[in-house]
Amino acid sequence: MSWQWQWLWWKHLGSQTTTAKLNIIAAYSEQGELIGLAPLSLRHVKYRAGLYGMRMETLASLWREDAAVFSEYLDFIVDRRHADAVVQRFEAALAEDSRWDDLVIAHTRSSGVAHRLRESALGAKSYLRALDPLEAHATAIVGNFDDYLKALDASTRRKLWNQRKKLAAPTITFASAADIGEYLDLIDGFLESRWGWRPMSGKSRSFHLAFAAAMAGDKSLRLSRLCVDDRPISVMYNVRRGGREYNLQTGIDLANNAGISPGYLHFGYSLENACGDGVREFDFLAGQGRARQYKQDFRTRSEQIVCLQFVRSRWLAMIYRAHDLLQRLRAGSRGSGERVDGEHARG
Repeated sequence: MSWQWQWLWWKHLGSQTTTAKLNIIAAYSEQGELIGLAPLSLRHVKYRAGLYGMRMETLASLWREDAAVFSEYLDFIVDRRHADAVVQRFEAALAEDSRWDDLVIAHTRSSGVAHRLRESALGAKSYLRALDPLEAHATAIVGNFDDYLKALDASTRRKLWNQRKKLAAPTITFASAADIGEYLDLIDGFLESRWGWRPMSGKSRSFHLAFAAAMAGDKSLRLSRLCVDDRPISVMYNVRRGGREYNLQTGIDLANNAGISPGYLHFGYSLENACGDGVREFDFLAGQGRARQYKQDFRTRSEQIVCLQFVRSRWLAMIYRAHDLLQRLRAGSRGSGERVDGEHARG
């Protein structure tokens, strides 16, 4: 929800690649003080069955479209002292706006302010869908890094710390503003080999170049690579804000590194560095691995993230009700899962 992420997303992806229009709602106190913002956009979308309508949506999201840049923790920006009153104001403003057919609050915390709309009159009058559930994981790293290591289970400690002795001449280097493109290309190369996609290219590349440069400008960027004998084996795209380090994306080379876990090793170096610099929390964000949730290995707490869709149009609600009923009838005989070694695909 930082200004840089929201504004640059709109500049490079929202206004340039869609017909969306900004629709920012502001709430003020009786004294005229700004106490809340709901950063939203309004756009024409294609629904199921080839039908079209208008969607109101949280900024920095093109829900279920191939937008490449994935934004989580989307929410309203609110003075917490007035949260209840502000949500009521937003709910009333949205209810009075007759332009939209559905409202999407994308990838929001279940503990967030925007999630309160679920219990509002707007939620009661709409066909409400809670979709695309994810778990975000973060770990507290306050104190001594040795204490953090001791608290890990033996398997994780081995991959994160003990395997360092297997590395030949390891080095960690951080990207300068001039190196950002090179590091992002390395991430894309690793992810293309592993997943078959390049999240830092195409429409998203200009955004990431601009965002990483903005973070470098205020010394928040932690874009690093782990090399062995000058050969990159892992690249990590992190940002530090407000005492927390966020892992936005990691790319690792598994093809040439038998016997070690490059992603875990790079996380170990990053956690050690963050701990030494007084960072209070390391946030792995949402997403999981190919077969299991590897992030829980790092002694994390989890938080639920969900997309809320408020379907107000009657004809659209009928279509979604029928679709959801069919999905529930089919769900009784299926299951799924995924794993990544210290790397997650976001998008």
